[in-house]
Amino acid sequence: MKRLSVILLLLFSFFNWSANAYALTPAEKRAKARAKIERKREAKKRKAEKKRAAKAKAAKRERIKDGKPLLYVYSYNLKTAEPLPATHITVQDAKARPNKKPKLSKATDNKRARVQRGLPEGKYWAVAAKTGFFTSDTVWFMHKEDEDTIKISIYPETRLTFTVTDSLTSRPVAANVIVRNSEKQKVMQTTSDTLHKVLAVLLDDRMPYYTVEATAVNYFPFRDTITDPALFEGVVMSPKEMKSFVLHNIYFATGKTRILDSSEPALRELYQFLTLRPDQKIRIVGHTDNIGSDRSNQALSEGRCQEVKQAMIDRGIRAERIEVEGRGERDPIVPNDTEEHRQMNRRVEIVLR
Repeated sequence: MKRLSVILLLLFSFFNWSANAYALTPAEKRAKARAKIERKREAKKRKAEKKRAAKAKAAKRERIKDGKPLLYVYSYNLKTAEPLPATHITVQDAKARPNKKPKLSKATDNKRARVQRGLPEGKYWAVAAKTGFFTSDTVWFMHKEDEDTIKISIYPETRLTFTVTDSLTSRPVAANVIVRNSEKQKVMQTTSDTLHKVLAVLLDDRMPYYTVEATAVNYFPFRDTITDPALFEGVVMSPKEMKSFVLHNIYFATGKTRILDSSEPALRELYQFLTLRPDQKIRIVGHTDNIGSDRSNQALSEGRCQEVKQAMIDRGIRAERIEVEGRGERDPIVPNDTEEHRQMNRRVEIVLR
């Protein structure tokens, strides 16, 4: 009897331990419930997808039966490959008369053009247009399938704005301006005025370069090549009667002769001036403010003139066309009483010879 009691006690302990070992914690119970809910949700989603697919398949059979194929037109940014919303799509029959109403004339939503139902099979052309973009090339296609997809890419416009100014006074100049692309095609021809009018032209980045030409009475002709619109400083006209001018926006390291990179537009302007007047000789005259000794300022002005001369030689201008003269602090144009005045006195002057 005693032995039986011990056996029963051992069995009871074993089953009690087993029940405790397999009991779930509250967190585990919640996780199990969430997993069950997720499985039901996925099953419901698969059922809905299957139902939609069956419905689309049935609709497709009806369209085939009725002879009404669909057309989807997508538009993309050719530069970024991103889909473009609000792109106006025009689709027309290849055999349509010139003034006939297009088969499709709608705008795209965020992904594609509106679906065109009942478009008969045949040959068509499509064009995409959007504000801020060049109109696409004409895309020809044969519309035969039940569901046809056409993709059209359009290229964004680059808007170049600039002014036409006098190289001496920086005032606007009335000039005839022509802009051509690298294929010699004229993309703009206009006349600037003397009222600070800003000219604007649309450039296509796919063109390797553009040329800008300008002519005006009593001014030398202007011509420049644009490879990067962001670096174009505008049209600067040089008057024929001038004897000297200040080379604006030329910058040097403080107390040094080294020309800073920000001076590139000014150096390009001087090079262009010398290129347009191949027989013109010049004297580069350097001036400083009165900070420092006379001797150091004289050496600084001479060194800076030599740096400007060397920059022109490096660009292909003959050395014998250029003289240099350092004037130090001897010829201020305003008193050296403020930082602004001292900055005006630190200048490079170009004297025609």
